[in-house]
Amino acid sequence: MSKEHVEEGVVIERLPDRRARIKLRKSSSCDDCSEKGFCNPFDSNTMTVLAEDPIGVRPGQRVRIAFRTEKERKAIAVLYIIPVIAIITGAFVGNALDPIDNPDASAALFSVFFVIVTFLGIRYYSHKRYEKDSSFRPTIIEIVRERD
Repeated sequence: MSKEHVEEGVVIERLPDRRARIKLRKSSSCDDCSEKGFCNPFDSNTMTVLAEDPIGVRPGQRVRIAFRTEKERKAIAVLYIIPVIAIITGAFVGNALDPIDNPDASAALFSVFFVIVTFLGIRYYSHKRYEKDSSFRPTIIEIVRERD
């Protein structure tokens, strides 16, 4: 189940594929978001997002955009718990198979391999599920006012 969150921002640029780059000021709701470190870790006051543009905005306009957010437990499981399980599984498999005649090195090698494969799988799943489905992308819902 997901919920919708609405923020205001300024259009930086309009892209040809009915999308726009929007600059948002981080709000208090960012403190509760599980993705807060990924938006723009070097600038603590603003973030830039790519949003669907069904209404045809222009640079400089202030707009409202809606975000569809997933449950936090699912995100935590995908980003943290599954890779930890991969590390542990890789260590056990590497230790059991011991292809290089050193159980500790084999465990470390297999752990790294399993984590890499896990993150590639997460990336593939994310791309397949969220990137291609425009309903999961932020969407511009209204123009608040013309250029400042």
